[in-house]
Amino acid sequence: MRRGAIGLLVASFALAACGGHDSGPVTPLPGALAVAPGAVARPMSGRELPEPPLVKSVSGVAKVDLEAAQNYADGMPTFDYQGANDVAPTIEVQPGDTIVLNLQNNLPDVPPPAAVQGGMQMEGMKPDTGAQEDMNLHFHGLGSSPKKPGDDVLTMLAKPGQSLHYVVHVPANQEPGLYWYHPHVHGETNFQVGESGMSGAIVVDGLERHLPGLRKMKQRVIIVRATGLGGDDARPDGSNSAPCVTKDGVTTSLNNAVKPTITIAPGEKQFFRLVNATGHRTLKLKIPGERLELVAIDGFALDTYPGTPATKMVSSITIPPAARAEFVVTGPSGGHALFRSLCYNTGPNGDPDPPLVLGDLRAPRHGGHIAHIASPLRVGEPLPRNVYTTPLPPPSVKRVVIMSENGKPRFFINGKAYSVHAPPMFVVHTGTTEEWQIQNVTEEIHDFHIHQTHFVVEKIDGVAVEHPHWADSVVVPHRRTVGGKTVPGTLTLLMDFRDPTIRGEFLFHCHILDHEDLGMMAKIEAI
Repeated sequence: MRRGAIGLLVASFALAACGGHDSGPVTPLPGALAVAPGAVARPMSGRELPEPPLVKSVSGVAKVDLEAAQNYADGMPTFDYQGANDVAPTIEVQPGDTIVLNLQNNLPDVPPPAAVQGGMQMEGMKPDTGAQEDMNLHFHGLGSSPKKPGDDVLTMLAKPGQSLHYVVHVPANQEPGLYWYHPHVHGETNFQVGESGMSGAIVVDGLERHLPGLRKMKQRVIIVRATGLGGDDARPDGSNSAPCVTKDGVTTSLNNAVKPTITIAPGEKQFFRLVNATGHRTLKLKIPGERLELVAIDGFALDTYPGTPATKMVSSITIPPAARAEFVVTGPSGGHALFRSLCYNTGPNGDPDPPLVLGDLRAPRHGGHIAHIASPLRVGEPLPRNVYTTPLPPPSVKRVVIMSENGKPRFFINGKAYSVHAPPMFVVHTGTTEEWQIQNVTEEIHDFHIHQTHFVVEKIDGVAVEHPHWADSVVVPHRRTVGGKTVPGTLTLLMDFRDPTIRGEFLFHCHILDHEDLGMMAKIEAI
């Protein structure tokens, strides 16, 4: 259950590609807005889907200077890039490249009102870290080192006026696909990422070599955000008794645009690469009357797992918070269709995920050239050879991870709420795999995520998955009644710790971010 503060505060935005700082080349993609430094643009309905500025690696290095600052319009924390307020660039790299990112924390050294701290002070609890203005980054999904100056969210922290210097080495055999970056300060993540929208995409090139038909398609990198404080005023009784009619008090956007137009000709194929960067919304994507061709989940092509088909035609795609989906969209034959998220029932005690219109697919006004009408995708070059494309050895260890909560609210893994001072809950050995059973004993879904590595989803509530796939974020079903008895929702996962790159301490947690902030997180150490 989401326990955000009462009231609605919609984040403003500006999407730009302005000259300035010393960084990699910046390409304003089609539809990007040019916004002068200091200017701010508010979400508008109906305009063409914008795209963030693009930073591409040069000679193996992608250089980015990013600032954490206040949004000029509403005072919420945001990313500024090259003088533009509320902008986070897409970082595009090749396998083996390095991301060099300088993060300057220019947020004010004044704690925000208690009302915006995820309800924690309202409940008499405070996070066991600093004020809301602390800042760091997580490079979500990459198989990189958790040690400083890499993807370290445990010891790297910038207070107001301080900066962080990240050097993140993308493995030479990294799976080509879609990843993302966002703050990961315990106790502050829901406010910064979910409610304020601080997030950006990372694209590792190479998927078009595996599926050559993607080359000719228009590519769209889409970040879904659901910003604003929202709150339980939308559900006075705290229940989720009407999940398909209850509103949650937040504004959902695509690249910070509300219900934008997505221009696509009838029959045209476009490649959508979508990040669910919301704090707690589970998306169920659908285009009525059309089928979607799913290509990758969480940065990994479907056929990374041996025996799983390279693509799958589906009527809808479910994407929990933090997850990504890459799929081909065909322009509707009638020239118009709505890009929707269907209602998703998160359980009796869950967050409302009512149906939404995300965007408006429309044919070009004056006809125009159809960029690409193609037959189903065919496999070209093989995927990188790495631990994920080689056969899995039998698991060396079996573990149980129990996700629970009480009504204060507080959230737990194996009965313990996260503390920055706690030792690792598990110690694992690189070179091995493990079988984890995730048990959810609550009446709402959770969203299991682990840093640095991926896992195979084998079973859901004891039922084998027809085509297993790799993922880094997945829905854990809520408890249910079977034969008069209450049984937990379960996942059976094969956890892959074979890559020695991941040695060090990192985290696993629920990626429904207020659950994470309020305790549903634990450390793990790979040795």
